[in-house]
Amino acid sequence: MSGTTAERRTMERRQIAWAASAMIFGGAPHLFAVVPWVALLVLAVALWRIVAAARGWALPSLWLRAPVTVLAFLGVALSYRGVSGVDAGSALLLVMAGMKLLEMRDERDRVVVVLIGYFLLFAVLLRAQAIWSFAWLAGAALGITAALAQTVRRERLLSVPGAAALAGRLLVQSLPLAVLLFVLFPRIPGPFWAMPNTRATGVTGLDDQIQPGDISELSLSDAVAFRVRFEGAVPPADQLYWRGPVLERFDGRRWSALPDVARDGPPTADSAAGMAYEYQLVLEPQGQRWLLALETPLAWSAPRAALGRGRQLLSADPISERLSYRARSVTGGGMLAPESPEMLAFDLRLPPGRNPRARALAARLRQDSASDRDYVGRALAMLAQGGFHYSLTPPPLGQHAVDELLFVTREGFCEHYASAFAVLARAGGVPARVVVGYQGGERNPFGDYWIVRQANAHAWAEVWLDGGWRRVDPTAVVAPGRIELGIDETLAASPVTAERLWRANALVNRMVLSWDAVNAGWDRWVLAFGPEMQADLLLALGFEVPRTAQLAALAVAGTIAAMLLMGFALRHGRRVPRDPCAILYARLCGRLAPVVRARAAAETATHYAEAIASARPDLAAEVRALTRQYLELRYGGRYDPAGGRALAARIRRFRPAAAPAHR
Repeated sequence: MSGTTAERRTMERRQIAWAASAMIFGGAPHLFAVVPWVALLVLAVALWRIVAAARGWALPSLWLRAPVTVLAFLGVALSYRGVSGVDAGSALLLVMAGMKLLEMRDERDRVVVVLIGYFLLFAVLLRAQAIWSFAWLAGAALGITAALAQTVRRERLLSVPGAAALAGRLLVQSLPLAVLLFVLFPRIPGPFWAMPNTRATGVTGLDDQIQPGDISELSLSDAVAFRVRFEGAVPPADQLYWRGPVLERFDGRRWSALPDVARDGPPTADSAAGMAYEYQLVLEPQGQRWLLALETPLAWSAPRAALGRGRQLLSADPISERLSYRARSVTGGGMLAPESPEMLAFDLRLPPGRNPRARALAARLRQDSASDRDYVGRALAMLAQGGFHYSLTPPPLGQHAVDELLFVTREGFCEHYASAFAVLARAGGVPARVVVGYQGGERNPFGDYWIVRQANAHAWAEVWLDGGWRRVDPTAVVAPGRIELGIDETLAASPVTAERLWRANALVNRMVLSWDAVNAGWDRWVLAFGPEMQADLLLALGFEVPRTAQLAALAVAGTIAAMLLMGFALRHGRRVPRDPCAILYARLCGRLAPVVRARAAAETATHYAEAIASARPDLAAEVRALTRQYLELRYGGRYDPAGGRALAARIRRFRPAAAPAHR
């Protein structure tokens, strides 16, 4: 075997290893999310293909690859009960990419495998979109681009640092175009790469039904429910009521929601005692349909959302991905909206035979009251002056939960007091219901926004007074500090948890808030960059808000302009000093051109040497030796001045004569 052929075989084997590594770079994040046998199969195939290339093993035949591919497809379908969805789709994509490695033979196959690596890398965005995941994505993109540069080379491969440097330059040059397309490409509501994620179901812990103890279980959770940024004035702490499910059905212990009933439009807010606030809310995935909103929502930008029964903002679909929307709400007032006599009668129902002592207490209070408003005030005064305590760990309650709270334990959490007050209101002839959501929040000074955590979960009551529903929070009279100072003050007396211990340290808490501000900025400007933010940005840049077709045309025109500018800059930019090796090789080609033929523009040094050797066998040995010395000098690493002088001297001595004329 000739030296040239052996070198070519060695280079091809290295190119196969580069192509296989590109698939590993793109598929690695998926390997931790698929069933174990898929990860093991793909890794085994990739490693076998690299070893097979190094040792010259033959590839499996079609008769072996076809049944293995079919079995792998059936394995994915059985493991995931189908092939649709993010998890099943990722597993199937990995398996098919592994099967492609088993038939990778030539340059075309290597390029296809590298492109599959890019596709696998992009598919990671369907699974992980946090800012930390993009560190891996950037590194993997660098590795795959380096693999692409190596797999298409015809001459000696670059060193690993050289390939990485080339890939880095290519990625940096592509960044302006990527930013331009990100800003101008027509946006759709929600994250551009969002896919339904069924694993998000139930993340927040709020439900459309509660019983004593449900919300107190969330009080120690530090998980973020949503973040909110106010555009202008910020409500006082005692007005930060984030409205969730409205519960109207009561069975004596458990409150639950009625079926959703959408309204024709937003309610008319009683703004006599309220103030309007505008804000942008980024809701974490929670697997439910409700959207959190401040008190009485009047306007909102959430797609396919409508106001349901009891001012509850509802989405048409469960929230399985992070969602950003703007809203305008009124706090401190009420909702002046007609309510049917049937619904008001329903909101007076109490199960027969349950909580008799609470009913008797309500009868006495009602007898001494001049009006519904007076009765509500007396019930609140009883809770404020009755020696009740606010506790995260109240004693368990039995069948007559309200009676036991009011007359035995006198200790409960927000859901206990909201339920007890609503029962007293109904027993006294005042329609009432329970609302669950969140109250308060923690301001992040590094980003000027509020973080509302699961620990802020709260329950309060609403009563029908003066032709509208009015908020009444019994917790505010039992434990005013919970509303005025926040949940953290209440948690100070509760059992210590790891999360609270970390956040109690001032330095650690500042670090946590700083990192949260970085993530919030990422969520706001990248993941939640939708039509509204795009329109605002274009307006800030001096553009009128264009339609989708105009945006598409603007994106195409901007892309063409950016590519022309980049091409001009690369062509007419600062000239790099010419490679001394290239100068020496040009001299060699100049010696050969008049006696044999000139080198073609796209002809590699190796191909040109072989062409000269074929045409002039008498020059073959010397031309091959000079070409090999040139390639080693130019692509062997750093330039060797001594080697350059030796090559220059040898080329000076090389004086090829013209071929003798044939008679």
